[in-house]
Amino acid sequence: MDVRNDYPYSEIAQAVQANFALANIKVQLMPNDNKQTLGRYRARAHDIYIGEWSADYIDPHSNAQGFVWNPDNSDASSYKMLAWRNAWDIPGLKKETNAALAESDTKKRAQLYLSMQKEVLAKSPFVIMFQKVSQVAARPGVTGLEVGPINDLVSYRNIKKQ
Repeated sequence: MDVRNDYPYSEIAQAVQANFALANIKVQLMPNDNKQTLGRYRARAHDIYIGEWSADYIDPHSNAQGFVWNPDNSDASSYKMLAWRNAWDIPGLKKETNAALAESDTKKRAQLYLSMQKEVLAKSPFVIMFQKVSQVAARPGVTGLEVGPINDLVSYRNIKKQ
C-alpha cells in the first residue's frame, strides 16, 4: 500500500493494515513522500494507494470525469484521470458521463450523476473512507468571510472588522 509518510495518512494506512490482518490479509505499507507516492499512482505502479481528492469546480462533472470517465484505457492514453490510473475500463460509464455533461435539464442531469455515483460506490476500485472537514472561526465583530464547499470558493474580499 503506497502511502504518504505524514499525518494523517500513515495512521490511516496502519489502521487499514490492522483491519486487513484481522482477515488474514497481509498488507505491506510503502511509506514515502507525497511526490513519490503520487508518482507511482499516476504511473499505474500501485496495488493500493491512499490519497485524497477534491473537486476542481462546483459541478458534479468534476467528480464524474475523474472517477468514471476513461475513454482510453491504454498506456498511451492522454486522458489519465483516476479511472485510468486504476485501469478501470468502463465504456458504459464513459457514455453516461458524456450524456450527463450534455444534459440541459437540471433534474435529469442530477439523476444521471446520482445513478453514476451509485454504480461507482458499488463496483469501482475506489473506497471512499473519509470526508475532510475544515473548521472556520471568526471573533465577534468580524463579518464578510465567505467559505464555500471547495477551496476556490473561499473569499476574504468582503471581510470587515468592527
